[in-house]
Amino acid sequence: MSRRGGGVRGTRRWWASIGAAVLTVAVVSSCSVDIYLGSGRVDADESTAPAPTDGTVRPQRVANNGERLILDEEFAGTELDAGVWNTCHWWDEGGCTIATNDELEWYLPGQVRVADGVLRLTAERRDAIGADGEYFPYVSGMVSTGPPVHQAPAKLAFTYGTVEVAFRAPLGAGLWPAVWMLPASESSKPEIDIFEAVGQRPRTAGMYLHPSPESGTERSFHHHQLPPGEDLADTHVVRLQWSPERLDFFFDGDKVWEVTGPQVPDEPMYLVINLAVGGEYGGTPDPAAFPATFEIDYARIWSGGAR
Repeated sequence: MSRRGGGVRGTRRWWASIGAAVLTVAVVSSCSVDIYLGSGRVDADESTAPAPTDGTVRPQRVANNGERLILDEEFAGTELDAGVWNTCHWWDEGGCTIATNDELEWYLPGQVRVADGVLRLTAERRDAIGADGEYFPYVSGMVSTGPPVHQAPAKLAFTYGTVEVAFRAPLGAGLWPAVWMLPASESSKPEIDIFEAVGQRPRTAGMYLHPSPESGTERSFHHHQLPPGEDLADTHVVRLQWSPERLDFFFDGDKVWEVTGPQVPDEPMYLVINLAVGGEYGGTPDPAAFPATFEIDYARIWSGGAR
């Protein structure tokens, strides 16, 4: 979700130089850190779920290489689990946005809904005034497992492991859905973009790594093209496997990209899922695309394990 132009992104970081947050975490092993306060926590020995017979998406429930399943979120019920999720970034002031991307949305809790086992983040054409008095022509929704406020611990952060998310993305110019990760320290980099897209490119899924400045490397990216007859409005599953000096990106079960070397993050990070509007990457919105909804069927995180 960093600031990007055209097919490549620039730096996305907004509050990048603000001091590191005080992070309270439980150290699980020498190469993993995680915290969890919500009801979605499950035990690592949970068995594989029966294979679905109705075509529905079912997550992989078996730990990978000894990893521990620390988030098992199927969005049951009608309320977002506030022990796990925020509905804004940590600079929440009655809403939030990412100003350095020139985004057009103001994120509000009312644009986040849970029903029928689905998380829905909805963007609408509606006037909003931000905390600094700035005008925004759209409202939208996001969720994060990061710090709820400045210098607070992340609600769920981990170092090394696996993230898997099933989704259906909205189509239409100016829509910018994303599944990504940020440092629990509140730094702006490194950033791992597991998935992002723009609605005017309905068959292109982007993956990016924005490394920390200390790595001495430039950002890298991959654009995965969906096969004929498919688009991002169909149900898809993205997966990131993160280990020391290695990132493996999967789309619908197929490995489509990898990044190796010292630029791979080695610090606690948290998950963000959002639907942005416009901006340098999203482009000019098509009024006919609204309202638009980014639907999430499930989110799972495994932490630690031998690699």
